[in-house]
Amino acid sequence: MKCILTVILCFLLSNGLAGAVSAADNSSTEKSELNVTLLDFGPVGDHGWTYEAHVGASEMAQKLSFVNLSERENAAGPDASQILREYAEDGANLIFCHSYNFIDAIKEVAPEYPKVVFMWGGGTERLAPNAGVYYERIYEAQYLAGIVAGNMTKTGKIAFVAALPTSQVIIGINAFAKGVASTNPRAKVYVEWIGDWYDPGKERAVALSLISKGCDVITHWSDSDATGQTADEMGIYFISFGSDVGRFSPRVYLTGAVWNWQPIMTDIVESVHNGTWESHPGGEWWYGLAEGGVELAPFGDKVPEDVRSLVVEKQKDIVQKKLTIFPGQSDEKLKEMYYLEPNVVGKLPLS
Repeated sequence: MKCILTVILCFLLSNGLAGAVSAADNSSTEKSELNVTLLDFGPVGDHGWTYEAHVGASEMAQKLSFVNLSERENAAGPDASQILREYAEDGANLIFCHSYNFIDAIKEVAPEYPKVVFMWGGGTERLAPNAGVYYERIYEAQYLAGIVAGNMTKTGKIAFVAALPTSQVIIGINAFAKGVASTNPRAKVYVEWIGDWYDPGKERAVALSLISKGCDVITHWSDSDATGQTADEMGIYFISFGSDVGRFSPRVYLTGAVWNWQPIMTDIVESVHNGTWESHPGGEWWYGLAEGGVELAPFGDKVPEDVRSLVVEKQKDIVQKKLTIFPGQSDEKLKEMYYLEPNVVGKLPLS
């Protein structure tokens, strides 16, 4: 009888301890989970800024098993502040506000939730102690794309359809123009403005306007693929921005400057999870070709081998810091840029 009681007691203790260990494991797992939110500017189907953010965040979440990812499209409008509050109240630990347009919402909401980290995509400064900035040196890829454009134009006129004259867009225009000048000093880059980040109809109109001026290569900085569709329709060479969309216009596609948000998002999320976010210099993350933050899309069939070889060589020089696109200009200094290169035909609105 004594032996039976002992066996039962051991069984209960064993199960109790197992239950306690199991509960502890669950508690530890729950504690280690990180609720991450991605708030998009526009629709995921834009084949540009928002689409690549969606892809990058999804890949990040697949890579980091402790991440619970939520996402919301078209979140940068008049309700942005309320949307940020909703996710903060719902337990978000880290919110990627993936657009410059979130500036006012972050300023307003971040101080109300000091334990939540707000990351401003495309931002220019820290808006609160718990708010950081992340961006990518897409201008490095645009410089390389400019080399391709300079080699492929026959009229010496290259079109640039630009969304808005923010510092980052201006940096991109100038880097592209520098790439053109490095290989074709006589060519000009013609710039016209859309007036918004995402307006396919206006983008098409601007593209047609530039083509009517004799431009035979066209690129853009915008969130839709209207420029590529127009280039294909009009039969002129196209260099994409944001995504690799060569499959949509293979007969005119040359290459493109592509965002890759997975590396930078992964590192930011891990820093929050590991408790090292606050020690990151200035709260700013800037990734380029060397860090895998941006890429040059694969070349289209029309790009000759000698041009491909030249671009690959220049890409290596940028990664190895043998080539600096804007010598003597830090990331901080570049954010103040408000001029256009000498080979750019176009105007900046009065600042």
